[in-house]
Amino acid sequence: MQVVFVNVLILFILMFIGYILGKRGTIAHSSINDLTNLLIDVSIPATIMVSMIRPYSSELMKDTVRVLIIIAIYHLGIAGISFVLTKILKVDEKKRGAWIFAMVFSNNGFIGYPLMYAIYGQEGLFIMAMGNIIQNVLIFSLGVKMITMNYELDEKIRLKNILLTRQNLAIVIGMTLFISQIPVPEAIVSLLTHLGNLTAPLSMIVVGLSLSRYDVKNMFTDPEAYRMTIFRMLIIPAIILIGFRLTGVSANNDLPFAILFYTAALPSPALTSIMAERYNTSTEFSSRCVFITTVASVITVPLFAGLL
Repeated sequence: MQVVFVNVLILFILMFIGYILGKRGTIAHSSINDLTNLLIDVSIPATIMVSMIRPYSSELMKDTVRVLIIIAIYHLGIAGISFVLTKILKVDEKKRGAWIFAMVFSNNGFIGYPLMYAIYGQEGLFIMAMGNIIQNVLIFSLGVKMITMNYELDEKIRLKNILLTRQNLAIVIGMTLFISQIPVPEAIVSLLTHLGNLTAPLSMIVVGLSLSRYDVKNMFTDPEAYRMTIFRMLIIPAIILIGFRLTGVSANNDLPFAILFYTAALPSPALTSIMAERYNTSTEFSSRCVFITTVASVITVPLFAGLL
């Protein structure tokens, strides 16, 4: 428990360092996109591939199937619950889609991957990457419908956007190597390892840099973002923790359930605001959701991780 708490805390300290660097102008905000591209296109795919260059394990394959089912049920279940909540809470119609999107999806790419690697090693990253396939598919299909909800848009779902992401391609290559056990030259493994080692510190620093762009005072002016954050960062993770306790699940010893927990506990993804900007919907509210859940996660994620 203490090891988990310390690893989570270290990652969030890195995020705070990124925030300070951005606020002081040590790293220019104009470089955030370049650093993000380095992560998405190079470092994270390398990390995923390295985690899959390993001896074949039937247990990992079983865990892969389990995590795909568990995460699919979770996302679809939370989507349904969130839709009902927006009705009960009478959320503004123009904010409803972003509210649901921010509730359903998690920042697995920038926070989840390095977190799983820090806590559970390559096996944890392997299973997180498998579970994230479900999120990637849903974000660019169901997520598009969410973010454009109650807006007069007829956006078509594009299969290319769903499947042909750098991370999904890395998963396909890595899974092929894992199943076939094709030998990979040591030099390539070493290169991928060096690139992958950038992921944990750089991803958290980039999250901090991204937060430093916002006008903090403006981010805390919408009560609706607070209501969503309470459900997203406190109530849902707490319910899952209680469920684990009641059913005797030891998530730290069962990776698919650990992935479920952190998917529920991590903050809303930056894609919440990115998608809103792309479709010109509730951009300001989406940014507030990302900002507040990420700030809240500095406290809630280490706290819940310590109780796992």
